[in-house]
Amino acid sequence: MTTAALTTELVPPAMALWPVDPQSDKKDLEQLINHLCQAAYLEMSTVPMYLYAAFSIETRGCSQWDPGMGAFRLIRSIVVEEMLHLSLVRNILVALGARKKIKFYDKDFIPTYPSLMLHRWPELTLHLGPCSETLVKEVFMEFELPRQDETTNETIPEGWYRTIGEFYKSVGERLAVLSKEPGKKIWRDNKPEFQYVSAYWNKDGGGGPVLVHDLKTALDALKIIVEQGEGVDPKRPSVPIDPLKPIPGLDELPHYTKFKRIADGVEPLGNVYNLPTDPKAVGYDKKTEPAAHAINTLFNAAYCYTMHMLDVIYDTSWKTLEPNKENKRYHLERTFISLMQGVLVRVAEIMVARPLVHASGIPEHMAPTFEFHQLPERGKKAHLIKLCEETMHHFPELGGDNSVLWLLNRMPDV
Repeated sequence: MTTAALTTELVPPAMALWPVDPQSDKKDLEQLINHLCQAAYLEMSTVPMYLYAAFSIETRGCSQWDPGMGAFRLIRSIVVEEMLHLSLVRNILVALGARKKIKFYDKDFIPTYPSLMLHRWPELTLHLGPCSETLVKEVFMEFELPRQDETTNETIPEGWYRTIGEFYKSVGERLAVLSKEPGKKIWRDNKPEFQYVSAYWNKDGGGGPVLVHDLKTALDALKIIVEQGEGVDPKRPSVPIDPLKPIPGLDELPHYTKFKRIADGVEPLGNVYNLPTDPKAVGYDKKTEPAAHAINTLFNAAYCYTMHMLDVIYDTSWKTLEPNKENKRYHLERTFISLMQGVLVRVAEIMVARPLVHASGIPEHMAPTFEFHQLPERGKKAHLIKLCEETMHHFPELGGDNSVLWLLNRMPDV
């Protein structure tokens, strides 16, 4: 089967932008870079999908006396680690001299849903949907599936892999071969000062950014990605909190196992908002659903500004210091985290709690569509503030002390 045989509208643009061939020569540097570009898109495609499910969970704990980890916290920890994986992949690209190969704020890089999971066989369709044991089992666990028995006689179509682990194994092999190739010197164009190496926090997970500069550090980055996702061994229930410096007893569950706890009902979901599956902005008509239209526009703008800020971070050297001034790179990294937590998450939480005006039967609630929003060339911050002020007519809780509007006014204008 080739890409042309697939349902056209479900094929992500990354498939054509960075085509990969598992059978290609492992000495092919372009194929390695294409694999890493697709890996970045792959990691990015999990973030809206998992966040959407997390936002749909109305009850964040079932008992104040014995709350346990809870489905929401499990998913939140996975999202933070997926953002780490996204940065680790881009760090490897920077180390290979391919710093400008991808941009996060790009219409072709922002995932759409439903869509096919990249290079995965058998096909897996990804969705934005309210959290359920079925969604977790049939989509999320399948996405994070541990590497399968490679002795199977099943024929894998050209350009596809069975699991993420199999895909990353190929990336590691290509890195190893090219690192030893005479004359290649694949690390010579590294610009380490542009890599993301700090400002990482995850209350319920582990790992951390890795400064990539040679084969060992690149493989360390891949080790974190694979162990946190599928786990070291399907028969082993946990992985070290720090995969690079494991300490006996300090473990966490890999993503596959965390999702399994939700699918098996170990971490009960409680109440879940009735959110639509794969919503689109065009479904929120400005005349009939003005509140939904306004807040979804604000959310998408904030979502794209978050991706844009990450791009700016990767274009800002942490070596640049101005006398008597705060390090610009450090400030961007800290405010990026504030933007994620204080703006993006808060807007989504306000949104999903509101039923649609014209809902019939079981009220369907508003939901963020995670779509590309064209930000202006100049005045991106002012654009966000204007959208927020307009949306406050429908959602006054966006304003006030320590609010979304308050935080937006303190964001850098980048």
